[in-house]
Amino acid sequence: MKNVITISRQMGSGGRVISEEVAGRLGWRLVGKNIISEAARRAGLDETKVERVFEKRLSLQDRITFQQKSAKYLDAVTKVVKEEAKKGNVVILGRGAHVMLAEDPRLFRVHLVAQFDCRIERVAALNKLKGQRGLDEARRMVNESDYSRAAFHNYLFGVDWNDPLLYEMVLNTTDLTQQQSVDSIMAVFDAVAG
Repeated sequence: MKNVITISRQMGSGGRVISEEVAGRLGWRLVGKNIISEAARRAGLDETKVERVFEKRLSLQDRITFQQKSAKYLDAVTKVVKEEAKKGNVVILGRGAHVMLAEDPRLFRVHLVAQFDCRIERVAALNKLKGQRGLDEARRMVNESDYSRAAFHNYLFGVDWNDPLLYEMVLNTTDLTQQQSVDSIMAVFDAVAG
């Protein structure tokens, strides 16, 4: 029986709200950003450094600086992710959980995507960015996020984040409401959950 859902998402695809709704509908826990804090606390690591490896664009200097420590950071986060998954009835948002848990038979992996222009408009609206300057800032944010997430997955896991074979379901939310997206995830999950 599947009782762990991971949701990976492109910025502007609606991932956070969709994850909250999926967890709410199932009556499950939602974990995400707090994984970094918990991993750093348990391992006695600097949270900002762990967060930087997992969430920020890594420069060449960062890679050199963090090369030896990245394995320690990855191990600390993986332990927390696996503990959360072991408890079951959980939706895990991001943090590479879909790769860390890839061999877990209880896992259902979702990747949310949307067309680039749609994501820019959503990010601008969410952040109350107005006019052309706002759209330009949203474009910069989306590009930065795409680059960072791709680099993080490549650096820590050696995988292409957008490879559809890493997921049981890839959902394009461009023309879907949040409710339709949640309904779609739930329909596929119900079909494969056992």
